[in-house]
Order: sequence, then structure tokens, then C-alpha cells
Amino acid sequence: MRIHKFTAGEAVAQTREVEPDVRLGDLLVLEEGEKVFAVDDEAELDVTVTVEAALAGRPGHLATSACRQIAVTVGYAGADKVVKVHPAIRLRQVRKRAIAAFGISQAAAADLVLRLPGATEDLDLNTPVTTIVPRRTCSAMVDLVHTVRPQG
Repeated sequence: MRIHKFTAGEAVAQTREVEPDVRLGDLLVLEEGEKVFAVDDEAELDVTVTVEAALAGRPGHLATSACRQIAVTVGYAGADKVVKVHPAIRLRQVRKRAIAAFGISQAAAADLVLRLPGATEDLDLNTPVTTIVPRRTCSAMVDLVHTVRPQG
């Protein structure tokens, strides 16, 4: 079984092959207070059970975080809004909630992407929000930007 572990502040997941009967706690190194979640699921996983039991047929995408909630400050068109999400929620949900918070229509939001402040590369919307959160914090900042700029 393949496990992809997403950790706070690390953009790239750690991937490894494990046997389904390995205890979840035996394959993860957690810092004090850190919890494990299946990506897209807010329920904490029990690290004393096997990987197979913990995932219960779900893909092996895990997110670790000491936070119960992440406050993401989203910048758009000179304004900021705070979107609060669970650390195992994918960035696509942050984008969706940010669009709603700013009241942007679906048509106007079609080309909106998330980027770290000052960056030129789009964030991968399939990764959990914990990947953009600096360690030992429960907040992050992103910009909501249009990829297509009208020329006048």
C-alpha cells in the first residue's frame, strides 16, 4: 500500500510503500501535539491501529498537523479575508471558500489561482492546506490571482 504523508510547511509529500498490517504509529514520526488525518477528512486517525484499519478503503493520503484549524489570510485585489479551514482540507477548498468570501461570481473566478505572496507559481490545489503552513503556527497567507490578465 502506498502512503503519501503531507507535513506542515513541506510542499512535497513523503511517499513510501508499506504493508497494510503495519501500525500507523510505527510508520509516522509525529512531533508533540501533532495529529494525523486522512486528506479531505476532519476526523483524527487512531495511530494505534493498522494502516488498513485507519484508512478503511480510502486512498493513503495523510496530513499531519498540530492545529485543529488553519486561518488562511487570502489577499485579492488589495483586500484581505480570513478563511478558516481544517488542516487536512485541500487547497481547492480554500480557493472555493475564498471566492465565496470575496463574493466573486463563478464566471469571474474561472481563472483564479492561489499563490504564495510574491510567488509566480500556482499552488497545487490537490495538496492539503497544511503544506503551506509554517511549522508551529496555525496560519498562512496566500494570494488569489487571475492567471489571465486583460490587455487594454
